[in-house]
Amino acid sequence: MDIKSQIPVLSMSIYSEALRINALDLYNYLQCEISFKEWIEDLIEGYQGVHEYIVIHEPAVGNRNEPIVVYYINLRLAKTAALRAATTQGERAYEHLKKSNSSGFLSITK
Repeated sequence: MDIKSQIPVLSMSIYSEALRINALDLYNYLQCEISFKEWIEDLIEGYQGVHEYIVIHEPAVGNRNEPIVVYYINLRLAKTAALRAATTQGERAYEHLKKSNSSGFLSITK
């Protein structure tokens, strides 16, 4: 599986058009050793006011009782996370994000 399908760059428009990354896709690609919850909270709190992110609460459907929370982060924050990983995977993700264009929509949930 290539990096473009593992970390898709999405074009999302809420208040303005921006390229975003599903944070869980990036987290899984980076193979982080801490839980996703810790990773995303540390990332967002550490760069609060500098980078943008969107939190979407997908409604509970079917057998799910709770809504699912999906985090989308902008490219700057995604690049920062990739560099902070300090791994080969992080370097590959950073290079991919540096030259990214929107490549469709994929939602992987927490």
